[in-house]
Amino acid sequence: MATTRRDSTSLSTTELSILGLLLSGARSGYDLKKAADGGVGYVWTPARSHVYAVLPRLVEGGYATVRTVAQARRPDKQVYRVTKAGKEVFVRWLEEPIDERPGTTDLFLLKVFFGGRMSREALVAHIERRRAYAVQSLAEFREIEEEVRDDETAYHGYLTLRWGLAAAEAWIRWADEILRELAER
Repeated sequence: MATTRRDSTSLSTTELSILGLLLSGARSGYDLKKAADGGVGYVWTPARSHVYAVLPRLVEGGYATVRTVAQARRPDKQVYRVTKAGKEVFVRWLEEPIDERPGTTDLFLLKVFFGGRMSREALVAHIERRRAYAVQSLAEFREIEEEVRDDETAYHGYLTLRWGLAAAEAWIRWADEILRELAER
């Protein structure tokens, strides 16, 4: 059976995340959903139907293999294992820089979750980029704060701005702490 290979830019986040989960060992679709819910589920939670939908595509693309396991009292189950090509495309995606912008937090955290599968340099670079993005955001928020702090008509907008300030400061503190830890390991 011929396979149709796609590169990491054409694989979905769900496909790539499943490859990451398969790096821990062979699993069924049910086991993959359970592993996602119990680990990476705080930043990536696919529907069970979505997990089952992408598994055949990973096999077809040559990124995973499947074998049927007979069960005595249940229907046979399909167990998937990542291939060398699957591991390579996953690591390549994992190490690709993230275009830092609003809405990329979950993708960043997903890559950090799988951080043990990438080079230390790539992980450090991800965290440094996220920190730089937070520093830039904090500077922009501080400029806006000067304009709206005493404007009674902008009070509710100021409340959300304060959340942005706190979040940016928290990202910077977190990044500094993690970068120190990584330097010591």
